[in-house]
Amino acid sequence: MLKGIIDTHCHMDDPCFADRLDQVLEEQQAAGVVAIMNSGSELPSSLRSCEMAEKYDMVYASVGIYPNETASLPEDYIETLRGYAKRRKVVAIGEIGMDYGYEEHPDPAIQEKCFREQLVLAEELDLPVVIHNREADEDTLRILKDYHIRGAIHRIFSPIEYAREFIKMGIYMGFGPQITYPGSDCLVQLARECPKELILLETDAPFLPNYGMEMPATPDMIAKVAETISEIRGDMTPQEVVDTARENAARLYHIAC
Repeated sequence: MLKGIIDTHCHMDDPCFADRLDQVLEEQQAAGVVAIMNSGSELPSSLRSCEMAEKYDMVYASVGIYPNETASLPEDYIETLRGYAKRRKVVAIGEIGMDYGYEEHPDPAIQEKCFREQLVLAEELDLPVVIHNREADEDTLRILKDYHIRGAIHRIFSPIEYAREFIKMGIYMGFGPQITYPGSDCLVQLARECPKELILLETDAPFLPNYGMEMPATPDMIAKVAETISEIRGDMTPQEVVDTARENAARLYHIAC
């Protein structure tokens, strides 16, 4: 069993865990998971993330507005987020970013406005960001270059030429269960090239289980992700992948573990 796993992006406030969260978290600890970052995607889930982090020792929170939730925000949403971000164990602003992957996605101009407002908030509070980028690499890169931020691309799935540009900016790469799926050639190449000091591990639980496994995903599925990265790279054991990713997460997000 791999030990010391940190899942840097999950949604354990999802209703599928609601009536058994205590049990699920105990199971994760028994499986070698020492910490998880629960990510907000709109105001209610950001608040739930704060509350979870304050209740459970192993949970940390990020707060933010996911791009597909940007179309109908209250005018004072940034003030609400600012208040959440100052709560105990909130370690990042996110998930935030750009998403053109859905046919009926919000207007890109609205997405960009919200993304920029949250990047300003992250700069103001000196917090890292958790970036959601789906089929919006050029705009995401363009926008990020206007700010002095540190952070990670959550569930990276960019073409390798864009991933290389993010790496040049010092952005961390969040590897998740997608790398266990056949046909994930861009992730295989990225796993080979990514500097060790920029590797993070995540699941996006409950939404993306490992290949051949059923929903819901849980943080312990990171073990297979680490094994896959180890096989691809050839210069790290699975435990070394986990240890490196944990050290990286602790450095980026100031997670104590």
